[in-house]
Amino acid sequence: MKEEAVKFISEVIKPWEILNNKFSTPLSMNPAINDFITSANALTISIKHLPESLIQAKPYDLAQENRAYEILHDLADSIKHGAKNLRNQGRRSTIDVSSMFERNSDAMVRFLRNRISIMHNTYGKIDFMECTMEASKFVAEKLDVRTDWNPQIIIRNGEFSNEIYVHASVENQVHWQAMKLEFVELQVDGTYNNVDLNGEILFQLTVDDQLSIG
Repeated sequence: MKEEAVKFISEVIKPWEILNNKFSTPLSMNPAINDFITSANALTISIKHLPESLIQAKPYDLAQENRAYEILHDLADSIKHGAKNLRNQGRRSTIDVSSMFERNSDAMVRFLRNRISIMHNTYGKIDFMECTMEASKFVAEKLDVRTDWNPQIIIRNGEFSNEIYVHASVENQVHWQAMKLEFVELQVDGTYNNVDLNGEILFQLTVDDQLSIG
């Protein structure tokens, strides 16, 4: 197996699939600082720099060819230098984690997945897993890497309920202060739009004793 394929599988495919699997479990995570954000940051930087390190392709030039790569290029620079320190305000980007629940017409909900969202000053709110999936395909093409990888974002489809149970684990974060909930509604085209709950649900949170809170 050539070096480009080994690097791409090790630094892009495996980290993406690990995040995808872990995000399919209901968890309560501090939105801005947790292990998944750390992993997402590392994946972002890998996707940006792999073409540069392996085939000397300039990230700026690649960003002109592919929107998803451009967004990750901007996010990587925001991570490295601090979003507020980027001269071009339109490139400034941040990420956070939320728990995503589908709401039905009776205001009952079901867990779909945890979601990392990129907030980009020019392009708005973008799903991190979708963006990295598209950018990864672009990078694989540039590196001439051919694999049988067929990424599919895991979405749970359990029963609707008027109760939400989540757990804040010390395995995923060292400090917990809050969590972010997103309620979405399925559209006819298969996408999800954010909506208000417009109802009442029972919310129950359990927390590891070892987890720092406050």
